[in-house]
Amino acid sequence: MTLITNNFESHADKLLSEMPLAKKQQLVTEIRDSIEIVHTSEYGNFLRHLFPSFHKLLSEGQPQFSEGPEQKIRNLLLEVLNRLPNNDTLRPHVQRMLSLCMKLLETDNEENAVICLRIIFDLHKNFRPTLESEVQPFLDFVQRIY
Repeated sequence: MTLITNNFESHADKLLSEMPLAKKQQLVTEIRDSIEIVHTSEYGNFLRHLFPSFHKLLSEGQPQFSEGPEQKIRNLLLEVLNRLPNNDTLRPHVQRMLSLCMKLLETDNEENAVICLRIIFDLHKNFRPTLESEVQPFLDFVQRIY
């Protein structure tokens, strides 16, 4: 199965459907392996259809503290988010992505939290003026853990 541009909506629906975890993991792996699509004019469609599904799965799913398909799916979704180009196409999704990563940073396992940190750093670096009000909550988190 390949990630074909006119299938973004279908893939997003499948991600949220009740399907065996192995099949969901396979679908997320396929999305990750087709990440080069975000370097084309289809990036906006990719985000419009898939980011809401990613957000829902990560925010409503339970953090996993042992290896298994659920953990692999969460990790793959974060890998995809980490590989997204930080450009104007991403701008409408930046606030939600940052909020999601800040939440996961506090609740998810260490492996996923490290990816969240990378995403947070990249978002702050590339969208500094937009995210100025979000710096203090991040610094407060850092102070809490140290």
